[in-house]
Amino acid sequence: MVDPVDDAARWERQVQIRLVRGEAAVLGEVYDRYARMLHSVAARLTGEEQAARDLVVGVFTHLWQHPQAFDPGRYRLGTWLVMATLDRHERTAGSVAAPGPDARLSAARIEWADAVIGSMNRGMRGAIHLVHTEKMDYRRAATELGVAEGEILRRLRDGLNMLASTDATAGEDGR
Repeated sequence: MVDPVDDAARWERQVQIRLVRGEAAVLGEVYDRYARMLHSVAARLTGEEQAARDLVVGVFTHLWQHPQAFDPGRYRLGTWLVMATLDRHERTAGSVAAPGPDARLSAARIEWADAVIGSMNRGMRGAIHLVHTEKMDYRRAATELGVAEGEILRRLRDGLNMLASTDATAGEDGR
């Protein structure tokens, strides 16, 4: 049996290789898979439709122009894209931030993320932990937690919505 986690990691490594080679088709694949999620995050951050679109375009442009910035050995592609979106927003909003999503996170931002995750119920935290930290796909995470696939998807969606609906920059300046 093929391990879905290995398939996802293999796909992400291939994406990075193809981006470095300059294969435009792979950027389309990544866009099709992640643009909707990134637009949702960007819309929450900016509160403006055009600003959200510009932010998403900027992130995908950065990925295309600097494909080596994404390291599939360090981050899942979706995580890296969200981090790049947050970073780009911070820089365009005028706050001082180190460039690139791999920049060291401040203690305030880590505290903010811990507080949001801490406010989630155990089911959401468990789902996010297995998918993000343990790099499981949702099917394997559902099996691990003993819940239906639809339930794990609901938990992930609700947890990510909680993160997206809070102000990620609040922890930076104490607002």
